Amino acid sequence: MRKNDMTSMERIMAVLRRELPDRVPLVLQSREFGLKYYGAKFEEAYRDPDLYVQSQLKVIEDFELDAAWDIWCTPAVDEALGAKMVIPEDDPPWIEEPCVQSPDDLNKLKTVDPWKDGRMPYLLDVVAKLKKAVGPDMPVIAWASPPFRTACLIRGNTELYMDMIDNPSFVKDLLEITTENCTAYGKALVEAGADIVCTSNPVANMDCISLDHFKEFAHPYTKRFFGDIKKAGAKAINFHTCGRWDDRFDLCCENADILHVDRVEIGEFKKKYGDRIVPQGNVKAVATLYQGTPEEVRNEAIACIRDAAPGGGYIFGADCAVARDTPPQHVRILTDTIKEVGIYPELG
Repeated sequence: MRKNDMTSMERIMAVLRRELPDRVPLVLQSREFGLKYYGAKFEEAYRDPDLYVQSQLKVIEDFELDAAWDIWCTPAVDEALGAKMVIPEDDPPWIEEPCVQSPDDLNKLKTVDPWKDGRMPYLLDVVAKLKKAVGPDMPVIAWASPPFRTACLIRGNTELYMDMIDNPSFVKDLLEITTENCTAYGKALVEAGADIVCTSNPVANMDCISLDHFKEFAHPYTKRFFGDIKKAGAKAINFHTCGRWDDRFDLCCENADILHVDRVEIGEFKKKYGDRIVPQGNVKAVATLYQGTPEEVRNEAIACIRDAAPGGGYIFGADCAVARDTPPQHVRILTDTIKEVGIYPELG
């Protein structure tokens, strides 16, 4: 029988303090999967906050998860700054049309108010309802776009990458604006009830920009963004790196508490960075959890726990968002694997 001597909040906080919890915590980015599992479509989550909250409560209860997630990866700040966001019927939203066509457009960007502008008040209401529903014993994790990602989306990825070479001062002026606005939204998430603020930055990995460009244009602003949100009261910062980050992981540890990683060997990763951050992951969300067999899911789950969980300081889960159409029985295997091999102190 699974041991549950701690609440989910106690379990996650123990892990962050490098203390042994009662068992390995299970945290999944469950937005897409949770909506499908609940029987709802994506665009409904943007019309009915209670529907989204109920979908999270359902997956938390059925799969014994240790955190609730907001409607993460919604580019709400980007939209409020003027970019055009599209919400498909049953897929995540995306930016269809940037709003910064030239350096002259910087003058058109206003300072947004997270409590009044665009879709941000709706998302903050979802976070508040989530926190009210799960109470103090369960952490709520809410997403804020990092400044570099928002700069890419409101300018256009290719255009911004070219600007870093042709007009670096313009990029830095734009990043000052996005840092101010992304930080304001991150602070509002904490005020609304988020315990942990997460972010993701797939446009700043090794396949997108060089390490030198990362150091100059992405990292300083992200570090400041994380630091200011923690000063506002966030219990932790969760950074989903997304993609290959091998030459810059040491920088990602600065002001972050949890690194949610993919494309790494999780045990070796913990040995290298576990004294600075808590690693989260990393059963492959698509190749294994969605497309694999039950045996492959179980084998990979056991390997992750046995490689990274001994001694604590580890959060178990998939390496990215759980895909919408993932078989529920595969997710259940993750829960059952903790019962089988993820109980402390037997785990070591």
